[in-house]
Amino acid sequence: MYLVLRPPWGSGGTTAPGDAAVAMAPADAGSGKPKPKQRPRSGGGGGNRRTTAGADFSDTEDTDEQSGPARVVLTAADRSLEWRGESTSISRKIDINAPGDARPLETGEINSTVSSQTGGVRACVEQGAANTDLRATITFKIVVEGTGKVTRSQIQAPRYLFEKGLLGCAQRALGQMKFPATGAPTLVTFPVNLG
Repeated sequence: MYLVLRPPWGSGGTTAPGDAAVAMAPADAGSGKPKPKQRPRSGGGGGNRRTTAGADFSDTEDTDEQSGPARVVLTAADRSLEWRGESTSISRKIDINAPGDARPLETGEINSTVSSQTGGVRACVEQGAANTDLRATITFKIVVEGTGKVTRSQIQAPRYLFEKGLLGCAQRALGQMKFPATGAPTLVTFPVNLG
């Protein structure tokens, strides 16, 4: 049976001196001081440790594991907007084999497809901007062929996002979008707001 005389967090936040009794045990409970419990650490080394009767009080070293990685600080160059990707110009050739009712996409068709199928593109933007305070409007230009398939894309975004793999990720997501087939190519531009 143990009798606690004073809690280890006693007055003034100081630990008990080495010869002060914190707990009393029967005489046959064993001899020697109890050894403080040590938590395994990765990478060796240790911060300042204070122990009192088996209690473990670690300084700020362990708090990094709980709070997560530090926020990335972006420079002006990281935030600068630039265009990357393929040319999105559409040639105005007349195809005599195209059906007579071939037409570019209408605004309603574009808005409906963009609002329902850009989840993958948004995920690429958010993944690239993770753990930053980046706020920007990312602009996407895509060429939608007459079959409804996206064949080329160009993106304007902060340089930092391109360094984090935005171009490849977004081009894969854009390639999975399916617009209505109208028989004629259409240049579609849409924004994604970040922050």
